[in-house]
Amino acid sequence: MLDVLSWVKKRTEGPAAPKAQQAQTEGLLPDLRDADPVTALNELSGWLDPAGGSASADPKARSEILARVQDAGAAHVAAMLAKYRASTDAKQAARESTWKTLIQYQAHLAHALGLCAKALMKAAYEDAELLAPAEASTARALRSCRTLARICFAHYVSVPGSVWRLAYTLYARAEEIGSAASPVKADADPKKVTTVEQELLRLLMFQMSAPDMMAAEQIEVADRALEQIGEGFTLRPPGVADNPFCFDPDGDAPPRRALGEQEVAPALRYFGPGVGYDALEKIYKQLTEAKTETIKMFGMDIAPRAQVGTVQHLLAFWRAKSPYAPPTRAPASGSLQIVHRYAQIWKQLSDAQHSSGELTLADESDGLPQAPEHWTLREAGGNELGAELAQADGGTAKCGEVVGVSVNGGSEYLVGMIRRMRCEPGGSLHADIAVLSRKPQPLTLREVRKKDEDSVISDAASRQFSFASVRAVILADGSDSAQGATPPNLLLPAESWKQGRIYETTQDPPRYLRGLQVTRHGDDYVRATFEWLPGPG
Repeated sequence: MLDVLSWVKKRTEGPAAPKAQQAQTEGLLPDLRDADPVTALNELSGWLDPAGGSASADPKARSEILARVQDAGAAHVAAMLAKYRASTDAKQAARESTWKTLIQYQAHLAHALGLCAKALMKAAYEDAELLAPAEASTARALRSCRTLARICFAHYVSVPGSVWRLAYTLYARAEEIGSAASPVKADADPKKVTTVEQELLRLLMFQMSAPDMMAAEQIEVADRALEQIGEGFTLRPPGVADNPFCFDPDGDAPPRRALGEQEVAPALRYFGPGVGYDALEKIYKQLTEAKTETIKMFGMDIAPRAQVGTVQHLLAFWRAKSPYAPPTRAPASGSLQIVHRYAQIWKQLSDAQHSSGELTLADESDGLPQAPEHWTLREAGGNELGAELAQADGGTAKCGEVVGVSVNGGSEYLVGMIRRMRCEPGGSLHADIAVLSRKPQPLTLREVRKKDEDSVISDAASRQFSFASVRAVILADGSDSAQGATPPNLLLPAESWKQGRIYETTQDPPRYLRGLQVTRHGDDYVRATFEWLPGPG
């Protein structure tokens, strides 16, 4: 595990945060509940070396101290992660400082807990009374690894191999001694019960959730979902290969999707979502049937649409077959102009289509156009573009958002979605953009009111004064009748979507369409299929 500390040192080079004076292991932890999170984590870090690094210390006493440190630091880690998620517009140095504080503290905590768990497991072979503390310490170490992974994922950094090696080793020792499935308490909440196996599976399934294809708040929702339904995940016995994911217990590579019948590797361990998938489907049904403003399944601090979108994402990536197969790409060069946020994209497309710049009430609500960001094109292939971002911390970019893209300063914009983000070893941030449409059509639609639909605005007034107008972008209009062609689909503002609703275009003559099914929930948009209708009825 020592190399994870070396990894952290390389990732966080620069002036070190001030260390708290090392506390005496026999003392009591100070009350840090009201302390500033940075101060609190620095203070708690002072307890890690004497508690976790002294080979002569009593391992049971060390585990108790480390448990108190972990519990005391959990709220501060959560607060700093929330600050990091919310500070996309902050200066890069401030965001980097927040992340460095988090990764330094959590890496040292995981290291200390790992050493302690190994020592207790070893001692438990000779002293059965140490078995229960060993099980709890091991579960806590694995939970700490998952928090470390969450911090890495939020920064789009890969989890270091030493973390996977530690997790596999800890589980193997617990399984060998017959303790992997024993119920233990490894949380400040005494009502919560877990097992070593469940904690390993939560960590493994986190990696298999494609975190590099989720926004920061979705990564947080995914972690909370893992906590809720993780007891349903399944780890198969050695030699049983009937689950979709696998890992090498003797290696340090992250878990991966199994290759199926073509892969014969008795040493691999296979795992999957098990009945946890059924539980997630039930959650998704509840979320999609609830009113948006009432959604708080995973907390009130996460936007409802982010919660729905995350569960939809997890359901897709936990299936036996991956929903995404990356296309073959080749090196490319050039510049990309990137427009963020759905309203700004629609405005950019509309202005390019109507050079006269027609002004509507809907246009005025957008404010002034935002200057596009300039990214560097690095790869291209299939329907994807690979780009290096202008800001190392990503700026306003986030996975899952739609973007307008102009190549090499051209006047025409295509519409894409940031599919994946990753931080390279040198610190540069890259994004993969899936091209949704190379010929997007910005339209203004009007909701067609049914005769029996309650509304303070009549259908005639809506048509005359552009009330209930909706700004849509047609990605594919269905004109391509070739086999395998993309079905008609469009983008709409998230608040304007209602399944089955009929819209009228403002073109002359008007056309009518009906929204069918959402294929993706975004922060400020939905992507949905539709069908053309011969009339409004």
